Amino acid sequence: MSQFLNVVSPTEAIAIMSKNLSQVSSEIIDTDCSLGRVLSSDKVAEIQLPEFLRSSMDGYSVKASNTFGATEDLPAYLEVVGEIDMGHQVVPSISAGQAVTAYTGGMLADGADSVVMIEHTSMTGDGLLQVFRPVAKGENTIRPGEDFDFGDFIGKYGDVITTGTLGALLALGIDKVEVYRQLTVGVISSGDELVAPGVPTKLGQTRDINVYTIAAQIEKLGMGHVKFPLVEDNLESLQSAGMEALESCDALLYTSGSSLSSRDLTSQVIQSLGEPGVIAHGISVKPGKPTVLGITSGKPVIGLPGNPVSALTVFDFVVDPILRHISGRKTLPYQTVTAILQTDLPSERGRTDFVRVALKEIESSLTAVPIWGKSNSISVFSETVGYVQVSSEQSGLYKGTKVKVRLDV
Repeated sequence: MSQFLNVVSPTEAIAIMSKNLSQVSSEIIDTDCSLGRVLSSDKVAEIQLPEFLRSSMDGYSVKASNTFGATEDLPAYLEVVGEIDMGHQVVPSISAGQAVTAYTGGMLADGADSVVMIEHTSMTGDGLLQVFRPVAKGENTIRPGEDFDFGDFIGKYGDVITTGTLGALLALGIDKVEVYRQLTVGVISSGDELVAPGVPTKLGQTRDINVYTIAAQIEKLGMGHVKFPLVEDNLESLQSAGMEALESCDALLYTSGSSLSSRDLTSQVIQSLGEPGVIAHGISVKPGKPTVLGITSGKPVIGLPGNPVSALTVFDFVVDPILRHISGRKTLPYQTVTAILQTDLPSERGRTDFVRVALKEIESSLTAVPIWGKSNSISVFSETVGYVQVSSEQSGLYKGTKVKVRLDV
């Protein structure tokens, strides 16, 4: 596996890394603290929900047959023989011609099979219930198991626990849940020209933003991150920082020089951190070709380009799927919209291009407007809403082509 591959496609990069990386371990946590975590196994209902015939409206539990033919002019008359207090297990029974007060979410009387909404009733002066509308058997009720029945899936392996999932688990009495341990990703930025965002720059210096934008993308995935201090551009400093990060992190991202220049240290550092080392140096994409992929002791170590747009693009299309894989998180379809391409997009066969676009309404059509900029122009991201992809099998896209825009959501 230590074979050095010069350039691989984005798909190959993801496949190579995923094939040789395992998911993090699982742990059991309190369900009420599980929002955003990833299920490490399928969860199914072991009881029914609801566990009893339940009213879905305020009104009266009745026998449906006692209401047949009821109208405003000729109501059905029923005797109210009691009410069922919420949470009480002792319930009254009804016979023909009788009703019992019912509350939303509460039980029905024994012998009742439906609920008449309170809006369709009134009381006579002598205490009889008038019903102005007939109900069918089962109307305004929730049968046992209608919400969840025995064996119904609550969530599946790889699902992220949402508010709805959390509520369902707790409603079914599941107060502990097994989830994947939350992934922690270390981010190290290096460069002799870089300074922290809050530090005044001198001529020739640049504020470091990569560590913050990449950390924000990691956080958006529901994963933890550690932003390490800026590191000097030398092998010893980068190696030392990497070794420290790998002691506590499940994955490591370098944002530093990863071009083929003489100042490129990333591949040397990754190779030095442990076996198998560098897996690939270069991805056939634009922007982001000078990316280094490696594995150290079962953990991914990836060198992103130093240019902010390149780094974020590679993160979105390569790093994101790799992190999802080791976190156990399913890769769901991305949100896209279809738009008309405003201009030609030239490309080269054998390379995948990811072009940032803005969306505009032009002549009643949603139009994808490419925003051109250098790979270190962060304004490209602030002016755009997503990507148009030109596949490696294409030599470009023509103006007027219908394209799918992958949105930044």
